[in-house]
Amino acid sequence: MGLTDVDDPEAVMRRRRLLADQVGFDLDRALLTVQEHGANVVTFHRRQPEGGQCVFTTDALATDVPGQAVVTYHADCFPVLFADRARGVVAGAHAGWRGALAGVATRTVQALHLAYSSAPEELDVLIGPGICARCYQVGSEVAEQFPARYGREDRYLQGERGEIRLDIAALLRLQLEDEGVQPERIQAAGWCTKEEDRWFSHRGDRPGRFLSVVVAPLTSA
Repeated sequence: MGLTDVDDPEAVMRRRRLLADQVGFDLDRALLTVQEHGANVVTFHRRQPEGGQCVFTTDALATDVPGQAVVTYHADCFPVLFADRARGVVAGAHAGWRGALAGVATRTVQALHLAYSSAPEELDVLIGPGICARCYQVGSEVAEQFPARYGREDRYLQGERGEIRLDIAALLRLQLEDEGVQPERIQAAGWCTKEEDRWFSHRGDRPGRFLSVVVAPLTSA
């Protein structure tokens, strides 16, 4: 589903159009991230609706424009999907270790509150497929940055020096809970992109991208 380094871009676009038809959204009105592994969040609003576009230097997008889709790209990094059903608000974020360290989940919850008055305790959040802790060994120079910022390393770091594994999904859950999202309203898909061949994966040597999509409802609840 990604257009980076592909031999047949039109084949990618055909697959995207097929996905849009199956899910039920207008691809031409979709919002697509141009990701940089950060925590920048951009919001769109029904009072001043904008059409489909690629949004540069952002890893999270939100909208309350009815029927508009938010699209992110993944190949080990996690999709994180947010919904405020009462207000008709949705958001999608892309979270690898750099985005998680920068607090992309935290920043998205805060942006939803500021832009749409979405209360954290009223959000439903899905953490989609990504690389699991068993498969994600990191160096100490990466691992040591997380306790310095978030503490509670027993929640998301496993193993000893020289063989440290990072549980990005657990860290995202910690960030969401810290912002007031109710634990029972956080769902995790639990699929590992490296272990399961159906997903593209950098660590699994399966090049390519899959898409994550969340669509704002046509009417609020």
